[in-house]
Amino acid sequence: MKPMLSTDLNVAETTAEKAKIEVKNLNFYYGQSKALKDINLSLPERSVTAFIGPSGCGKSTLLRVLNRIYELYPKQSAEGQVLLDGKNILDRSQDLNLLRTKIGMVFQKPTPFPMSIYENIAFGVRLYEKISKAEMDNRVEQALKRAALW
Repeated sequence: MKPMLSTDLNVAETTAEKAKIEVKNLNFYYGQSKALKDINLSLPERSVTAFIGPSGCGKSTLLRVLNRIYELYPKQSAEGQVLLDGKNILDRSQDLNLLRTKIGMVFQKPTPFPMSIYENIAFGVRLYEKISKAEMDNRVEQALKRAALW
């Protein structure tokens, strides 16, 4: 039996819940290469949804679109709509810090070290640079602000 693939999925409709997140006609590009094509998805509030599929099918790409983390990388872009409580989060006027407090990400292999948050952030910098405590404090603060944790 051949698996059925669909770009249209309305989980909210099947669970009779109001959609918290709606994806409408989403396309995603790595440069000129289209990675996601015409994705439509409705996700209900207060539920767990799993994206399951083979490696390279777009699961992680879709998740990165949901909090616009793809914008940290050059030549990646999204078009269409991703509505969170009815507001299009792909709109450039959206506050990314606020968005990322509402849509967090837990990566597949988190590897925090058994030390403070400050020390975890400073760890990599210390491996490659000798900077003053004041500069390190500034870098840690900026990293936390960029991650919407400050």
